[in-house]
This record gives sequence, C-alpha cells and structure tokens, in this order.
Amino acid sequence: MEKILKKSIRIYNTLSKDEKKFLIENSKILCFKKGHLVHKGDETCLGLIAVNKGSLKAFISSDSGKQITLYKLYEGDICLFTAACKMKNIHFDINLICEEDCEILLLPVDLYEEILKKSKKISNYINEIVMARFSDVMWILEQTVFHSLDKRLANYLLNLNKKDIEITHQKIADELGTAREVISRLLKHFENDNILKLNRNKITIINNNALLEIAEK
Repeated sequence: MEKILKKSIRIYNTLSKDEKKFLIENSKILCFKKGHLVHKGDETCLGLIAVNKGSLKAFISSDSGKQITLYKLYEGDICLFTAACKMKNIHFDINLICEEDCEILLLPVDLYEEILKKSKKISNYINEIVMARFSDVMWILEQTVFHSLDKRLANYLLNLNKKDIEITHQKIADELGTAREVISRLLKHFENDNILKLNRNKITIINNNALLEIAEK
C-alpha cells in the first residue's frame, strides 16, 4: 500500500507519521476490467482515486448521449472530481471509465474529507491538483469553442504518435465531442487529399507534414 501511495502522492515522503499511517490504514485497492464505469455523474461519490495500473478516461456526456473527453489518467495520476460532493461550491457531473484493466487506490470520501481537515499540507496539495485538472478542462473548452474540427482532428491524430492507428470513428467522435458521421466525413476528406488511408477500424498516416499543416493553421 505504501509503495502505491508514494507513487501517487508526490508529497508523501514529506508527510508526518500520523498522516502516512492514516492514508495506509484507510486506503484500499480496487480492480476493474476494461470498459467498467468507475464513476457516473452525480450518482456516486467515491472519494480520492489514484491509478496504480492501467488507464482511465474522464468525460462528460449530454442527455442525447454525446460525449467529450476531459482528460486521461495514467499510472501515478490522481482524480479528485470523484469526490466532488465534498468540494464546496463545485458541482461536476464527471464520468470515469477504464480504458484498460485497472488497479486503483481509493480513499473513501468521508475519510478523504477527514484528512483534508486534519492536514494542511495535504489540503494544499489537493488544491494544486484541482487547479491543474481545471486547467485541463479549460484547455478542452478552448479547443472545442475556438478551433475548427479539422484542426482538432489533425492534432488528435498527431498526438497519438503512430503511423498505423487502430481506432473506430466512434471513439474519435467521443474523444472530440462530436458525431461519428462528422468524423467519418472529415477522415474521408483527409483520405481524398492523400493525407491518410482508411481501413476497417484502422487509420494509416501517409502524409504527416500535411496533417501537421492542418493542425497548425
């Protein structure tokens, strides 16, 4: 348990013995399969989550089912919005799903609230993480509002850093917060311009420079 806490909580080694003891005794390990919905909107209030193995995706969804990805969580990352019910003046209906088989550390919400009251050092550290996550969310908002979809799609494909990308059009649409049909049309347009080649659930980049020009325009 302590090994996981050291990996996930950057300030762990600077904490007092009592603070460390509290975290060790009250945290627990949970395992989930790929595709498991760990947290759904405001229906659950789990507490502090730290990723030990695997990866998770944080997203919001509309009543119509449209999704937009806010950020990803990998080994050593912490998610706090799963404890939003205890965050004063914050109402954040976030969903959290496993993109791979996951092992996570959970500090249940009531105990999370207790340690925040007891430890100023941990409270300050948590505030830093909250601000960083809000920066991630604001960046996504900026991209969605101010940048054209073809530019966002080009950036998304480039950031995957692969020539051959095994992915569905629906997954890309969910990541970018749009409809599958829109993504399919844009990808077909890129294919007609000899930027990439489309196969079933696979995209092959054949002109990286052209894709880069779209991303930077």
